[in-house]
Amino acid sequence: MWTLEADPAPRSVPDLYNPIEWEVRERCSLPAPDIEALAPMAATLDARYSERTFAPVREALMGALLWHAARTKESAPSPLGFQIEHRPTPSAGAIHPVHLVIQLTDEGSWARYNPQEHSLDLFAKDDSRLQPLVDYSEQVVPRGGGHLILFVAEPGKTAAKYENPESLIWRDAGILQGSLALVAAALGLNYCLLGITGNPWVAQLSGQGKLQGVGVAILGTKP
Repeated sequence: MWTLEADPAPRSVPDLYNPIEWEVRERCSLPAPDIEALAPMAATLDARYSERTFAPVREALMGALLWHAARTKESAPSPLGFQIEHRPTPSAGAIHPVHLVIQLTDEGSWARYNPQEHSLDLFAKDDSRLQPLVDYSEQVVPRGGGHLILFVAEPGKTAAKYENPESLIWRDAGILQGSLALVAAALGLNYCLLGITGNPWVAQLSGQGKLQGVGVAILGTKP
């Protein structure tokens, strides 16, 4: 039986944490979406299921998905060493420790979604460290023309506020994955969670040892 060693609990005194610094070569702003493009909630819930075929996603649709599920709406100072945030998807302590790293149309190019700027921040260099993960994901579900989305946790953020933070981080990842699934369905996009974490390759993205893979998905449009 799987058990937790201990429940998470707020620290009596927060630990200061210095978040990761991402090496970015270019910031590509995404457009704000047309809210009317979203399907009604009842129709979305009926339509949602895991797809298996994928074509590339236009920038406008990618931006709409990220805007509705993951953008920063408000932020505020905190004693943790970084700002807490209000986003459409909930997070323990308003910390949001899970980054979205997205494979672009050029398979060797990757970007992190910047929720504060609503942009795709392109990595400073094509990251060959992720190619084994791309190959591995193909054995689970072939992506065709779709894009891999990596769910990349920064555990130190949640650990700054909570003791025994592990289950909170996994729950944050699951909530974000589910939110993306619903918004993708509302936009008529194809989306599939692969059931793999992305490690050890995701952890190697940071020489600072601050990252952990907590999920992989494929996003696309209908072929």
